[in-house]
Amino acid sequence: MRKIIFIFLFTLSTIQIGLGQNVKIKSVLFVGNSYTGVNDLPNWVRLVGASQGDTFEVTSFAPGGRTFQGHSQDPQLMMLIQQKNYDAVILQEQSQLPSFPTDQVEAECFPFAKSLVDSIRANNPFAKIVFYMTWGRKDGDAQNCPNWPPVCTFKGMNQLLHDRYMQMAKDNFTWVAPVGSVWRDIRDTTSINLYQTDGSHPSFEGTHLAGLTIYQALFQKKINEPCFVGSLNQTNHNQIKNTSTAIFNDSIQKWNYDTCKVPMQFEYNMLKNVSSDSCFLKLNAIHKDPRADYYWYLKGSGNKFNKIGSSFSIDSIKVSKNSQIYLKVKNACGTDSSMQKFVFVSVQSIKNTVRLKCIETSIGKEISIPIKSKSGSIQLVDIQGRIVDTKAIGNNSLYTVPKVKSGIYYLFMNHTLVFKLIVD
Repeated sequence: MRKIIFIFLFTLSTIQIGLGQNVKIKSVLFVGNSYTGVNDLPNWVRLVGASQGDTFEVTSFAPGGRTFQGHSQDPQLMMLIQQKNYDAVILQEQSQLPSFPTDQVEAECFPFAKSLVDSIRANNPFAKIVFYMTWGRKDGDAQNCPNWPPVCTFKGMNQLLHDRYMQMAKDNFTWVAPVGSVWRDIRDTTSINLYQTDGSHPSFEGTHLAGLTIYQALFQKKINEPCFVGSLNQTNHNQIKNTSTAIFNDSIQKWNYDTCKVPMQFEYNMLKNVSSDSCFLKLNAIHKDPRADYYWYLKGSGNKFNKIGSSFSIDSIKVSKNSQIYLKVKNACGTDSSMQKFVFVSVQSIKNTVRLKCIETSIGKEISIPIKSKSGSIQLVDIQGRIVDTKAIGNNSLYTVPKVKSGIYYLFMNHTLVFKLIVD
């Protein structure tokens, strides 16, 4: 029976902030819980920005202990998102949840992170979304340590939080504010106390660290002096500033998954054969960018491209021999495209019936097979009818299968089936 890790909830009131505006306004929405609410982090970021010449307003929605799941199901937050086209949104998950076992995080965290991102982009497709990476507890998560040893120490918990926030950013094409990474280095190299007495929530120094790092994630700028420091002394500020700047600006590509131009690739699955030279396919864009427009075209025998859809996928489309599918994606970065040509191969079964499959080039444990025949061509086809390998071969040669995944394969010699291969 799978052990469930439990969340310890902190209770703090929701904060709503609407602050100074001028002719150059940037609006930022903070969505989180007590790690966002303590010491009024949104306003701290605003004051850091003002000291750097960047004026923007902030709004915060941070009920204590709130998870992404709770946020995604909260009509008050959904209304808040829909009321305004925020230029940027900062997202912070409950402080323990992303460090839990993988299956629990995949069920209770990742889907709701995506739901929030989708809701934000539905209202403003080009809002800058930043995941606020939090930190491990001072002495690890004592509550969950007995059932989940990786969180028994700060180091273990902090690394898991890092990895899961990075995954959320990668999956959703967003930025990361690497607060947990800066926190680790300040903790390891200085005597600055980043925690309140509970060993979890941030001290003023911890909030300043988070504020500087989030500001840099928003503006990609180094911190200049003078800078807002709150109640910190200049020495502690300088140590935090230098570490935050080094980690964020020196590794900016690491934290930026919001690349705008998303790789254009698509996959397809055969639904059914129609004749000896046509079949129905389902098409699906592998990388789905909600900020972009997707257009599908089919080029048939008439050498003309016809538009067949404008979504992430096409449920069913008939393709004929030598057809070409063309996917064009357009967003703020411009236009990118991907094209795939389709051919057909006859697969002869034991009963000598002929089954036609759409095929695609693929990759795939090395196996050597003696081929006793005249020279010619070899084709290796997987159970889905996709060509895995093709090459010329001489008389009585030894064919080496390329590295393939486990499964069933068919080996054709001069288009005649000669072997059925089962790869374990």
